[in-house]
Amino acid sequence: MTKQWRWPVATLCMFLISCSGSGSESGTVTTTTLGTSVSKPSSLGADGWATYYAGGSGVTKGGADADATHTYTVRNRNELIMVVYPDAVIATDGSYFSAKGADNTPKVIYVQGTINLSMNKALVELKEADYKDPAYDFNAYVAAYKPSVWNVQALVNGKPPQVAGALETARIRSSDNQGKVDKVALGSNTSLLGLGSDAKIIKGHLSVGSGVDNVVIRNITFEDAFDYFAAWDPTDSYVVDTAQAGCQTTYLNASVGPQKCPGGHWNSNYDNVNVSGGTHVWIDHCNFSDGDREDWTFPSLFEAPHTSLDYVIEHHDGAVDITSQSNFVTVSNNHFKNHDKTILLGGSDSATVANGWGALSVTLHHNWYENTGQRMPRVRLGKVHVYNNYYTGQIGYYGQYAPIDGTPIPNNRFLYGIGIGYLAKIYSEQNVFEIQDAPVGNPLKVNDQVTIYTWHKAAPATGTGLDVGQETYFYDKGTQLNGKAVNMMAAAQTLAASLSKPPLLSTDTVWTPASNYSYTADSATTVKASVLANAGAGKL
Repeated sequence: MTKQWRWPVATLCMFLISCSGSGSESGTVTTTTLGTSVSKPSSLGADGWATYYAGGSGVTKGGADADATHTYTVRNRNELIMVVYPDAVIATDGSYFSAKGADNTPKVIYVQGTINLSMNKALVELKEADYKDPAYDFNAYVAAYKPSVWNVQALVNGKPPQVAGALETARIRSSDNQGKVDKVALGSNTSLLGLGSDAKIIKGHLSVGSGVDNVVIRNITFEDAFDYFAAWDPTDSYVVDTAQAGCQTTYLNASVGPQKCPGGHWNSNYDNVNVSGGTHVWIDHCNFSDGDREDWTFPSLFEAPHTSLDYVIEHHDGAVDITSQSNFVTVSNNHFKNHDKTILLGGSDSATVANGWGALSVTLHHNWYENTGQRMPRVRLGKVHVYNNYYTGQIGYYGQYAPIDGTPIPNNRFLYGIGIGYLAKIYSEQNVFEIQDAPVGNPLKVNDQVTIYTWHKAAPATGTGLDVGQETYFYDKGTQLNGKAVNMMAAAQTLAASLSKPPLLSTDTVWTPASNYSYTADSATTVKASVLANAGAGKL
């Protein structure tokens, strides 16, 4: 049967398993039944923190209660926008406006084929030149703000001044132009489900914002959330290390001064998926990568000592970041590949709700991290359960800066697994790491600390009104590194002491996941086979 539908540009696939056809900016879509050869993903089956409701009432099921008129198949950006925002007006340049915002009516949105979010209304892909403010010039930006030029100024609180001026404001305007097109924020009670094994959302940013509840995202490949207008931050990881040749606090000449100190990074603005204040979110059986525009392919344009992989132009931020006061989120059975900053939980030290005792509750299990650099996850504040994940890669280096002498480093180097940040409460168990030594010519060898890193600091002073137990906690049992048991707690304590940080307390003394939900952790001996067989899109 063939049906014609007008705005909203969403194709109703009631009781259909798979659909085909093509959409256009005119709003006419043709739908054809193909039969039952492709399994229909379910909105049900969430586990971990995503299932937790105070008092035991409630189910995280996304749009499973949707009626026939709120069940859609979308094949392009216009269709997706019109389903999420039924009153949206899409401008010729691809920007869009919705007076009512995202629709919270229970809905199921099936994604078929590839949806490119960086497109105008005519569904033509937009690139840097299309978003660029007339006053922005990347080469001029690099020339103005590179360390050898910008960092000769007097330091402010031990760091260079933040970049400022006409080029930076033009960069911000350019970035805003891009964000008006390639960001889509889902509403409550939504299931976003990939049909078959080839559903993709590429070159854009999907978010679940504050006040949004009950969202399921499954069976989709997210690829290349590319920020054309990366920002240079000269203060990021900057340190006056006088052991580095020429590094000192005051400028003397081109070879001596703060411009010779290590630090500074390019930062980008887009995650593949960001949960920023959303609650009861389940992200399951998805793929995440940078596609064919990996960050290491954009090498540093600066002079030594700012030439290593730490100074590549970063066009991608997180794969899945969970920030603000997000709560009750499960990230399960996903495949993360060839990406650096993978999962950030807690975007700053100020999330509150008793500093994470009642926010940022997240479960991560049975995910495969393949050639991913760091943040698997990095945790601030929340009660976070990390179990039965599988990590593979080749070690890069420790510390705040890389060697500058040509020592080989893998392009997608592995820095660390689980990051312990301010007031984190991490419960880790039965994870499996298979991490290779650095390449020939680099003496760096894998040791227990590759599994973990810590940025935690002392708890706030007493009398701040925080609940009892608001310290930084970590616990692990059963984790393996290269086939052998690893004592992650001992590794973390040793690292903390070497960095002059306070000792970590044990999470199990204040919280265990079993006190909030039921689960069964697999033995570490079975994790690799289980994750390889099941993690990622197309493996439901």
